[in-house]
Amino acid sequence: MKKITIFYLLLLSCTTNLIAPRYYHLLKKERKIYLGLRAVDSVSAHHYIELSSPYERRRFYEKLWKDKDPREKIEFEQRIEYAFKKFGRYAPLSDDRLPTYVKYGRPTKQERITPRKMFGAKTNIFVKPAEVWTYKTEGLIFDFVRIGRAYKLISTSSFGDTVKIPYLKKIFSDTLVDIKSEGRLDFKIACGRFRQKRNLTRLELYVKFEITDTTGLSFGRRIIVKNENDSILMQYNDILKPVDGNNTIFYDEVNLRLKPARYHIEVSYTDLKNHYIGKKKLSVNLINYQNDAKEISDLIPAYLIDHSATRKKFDKPIGRMIPLVEPVLPVHRPFYLYAEVYNLETKDGRHHLRTTYEVYNREKMRKEIADIMIDDWFEPGDVAYLGALYHPMDLPPGHYIIVLRAKDELNGKERNTIAEFELIPGAENIQSR
Repeated sequence: MKKITIFYLLLLSCTTNLIAPRYYHLLKKERKIYLGLRAVDSVSAHHYIELSSPYERRRFYEKLWKDKDPREKIEFEQRIEYAFKKFGRYAPLSDDRLPTYVKYGRPTKQERITPRKMFGAKTNIFVKPAEVWTYKTEGLIFDFVRIGRAYKLISTSSFGDTVKIPYLKKIFSDTLVDIKSEGRLDFKIACGRFRQKRNLTRLELYVKFEITDTTGLSFGRRIIVKNENDSILMQYNDILKPVDGNNTIFYDEVNLRLKPARYHIEVSYTDLKNHYIGKKKLSVNLINYQNDAKEISDLIPAYLIDHSATRKKFDKPIGRMIPLVEPVLPVHRPFYLYAEVYNLETKDGRHHLRTTYEVYNREKMRKEIADIMIDDWFEPGDVAYLGALYHPMDLPPGHYIIVLRAKDELNGKERNTIAEFELIPGAENIQSR
């Protein structure tokens, strides 16, 4: 975890310097009111601080609440009192926790992240202290990093029922589409390998489209599964249409049940309105899943994992999982990780698994740990379904490797799996949508 951009700090400094002289001429009570107003109504806050006398400011403030529920005013003043006391001691004008608390109240969950060193491992030079605030009802997560004496909001992300995932819905099956291509249809594809049951694997294909106009749009999807000798084993033909979105990114997922072996997969989509066609080919090795030899699945970076309403194609034992087909994200943006661990030892019907996620800078050839997460899982059964939320915080742009080490605490056996992701420069306070 490293830097906030110089530009952002200069912009923040200029803005704060313009307000600071007026702010510190206010009475202490007026300072609290101004900070509270700035969190919920920036126009009123600006007008309030521009008024020349305490009498004018008092009248203006009273007028704001004149036709509102008195209970709202009481709650507002209780919040600003607490926020000012808790977060306004050192940098009241620049600590973003203060306006967040005033606007949303006490978080459902508040996590503090402090520098952490693994025994015997070379770690990065410094990790800034940080906080993560989760509001379950609102479906919001705020990431703060300490810069100087203040905590700055660097990312806001969403989860839950308010997050609608645009996807391709199957409307017909076994429908063969054969048209002449009039253009190239582009899409991105990735896959994940999991154990379905003994000597049967689940190959998940993840697809992402960028669609600019969904009016009257539908797709033909053809999936051909071949063995390593290129003989066709199975073929699927479907018609799909985009739903839950108009002009945005759409997701599709296909789950194939296959015996452990090597396969060639051909995936093609046809835009039936514009006659555009796109095709991708994948070579997949599932041999390691023979006789339950593979005891940990692929590690899948995900855009979202939560317990909200889902579609069958995105369903996992822990909830809906929307994969990051391209694990490339703006700096600061949180993302999720999904994996399954098999054949765990159990005691009284429950397993005890310790997970350690180690993040390495790929350019440095994994010589030092850039970040780490450690957690313990006590769950029923001999299979662990792991969903983790990772906060890059101020990790700088670059290519990274994340290693999941899953240790069975009942027998000491460890299983490892890896994934890669890239952080690219992006706007500060980046939203997840």
